[in-house]
Amino acid sequence: MIRIPALSSARLPLQAAALLGLTALIFASAPVQAQQRAPASKPQPAKTAAAGGQGQALLLETAGKWQAFSSQQGRSKICYALSKAETRIPANLKDVEGLLFISSRPGEGVRNEISLVMNFDLKEDVEHQAIIGSDRFALVAKGQNVWLKNPAEEGRMLDALRKGAGLEIKGTSKRGNPTSDKYSLAGISQIVKRAEDACK
Repeated sequence: MIRIPALSSARLPLQAAALLGLTALIFASAPVQAQQRAPASKPQPAKTAAAGGQGQALLLETAGKWQAFSSQQGRSKICYALSKAETRIPANLKDVEGLLFISSRPGEGVRNEISLVMNFDLKEDVEHQAIIGSDRFALVAKGQNVWLKNPAEEGRMLDALRKGAGLEIKGTSKRGNPTSDKYSLAGISQIVKRAEDACK
């Protein structure tokens, strides 16, 4: 079950809260097919996160371990590629899932922003890491949310994700324990392009 965190970072606006709630709804339901709409009224976590008249999430495409979605709220549109962590260490955190987003919000001038929701609290005064092959990227955390320490590296990281086979997120929990999430990158190039095209 995906737990929807409280979003407190300035880099993750209200639209992203709705995005997370609608995504939880999709992952909590049976396998979805392309073009299927997910009602924002249930289950309860999605209803809470998507409160305030947020639009529905539309599944655009699935490839490998990735899915592309779009959501509309008035004139504001969000398009995003999304994947769930395939493995998680330590074992006692396996009841919550890590999520990786690559999102575009054209109304805010945001394109291909990379972020993660770990669904557990991380230490905020240490550096976390994203590892793709021989490439390493410094990450920062706020609560359960994670971003690149240097946003200017998003383009380089996205290139590495497109070329790589797997991604590992190494973090430190709020209690000081080391954590590791691993993501498959199969299908990412196709899905990121689909999300980009939906928000042109």
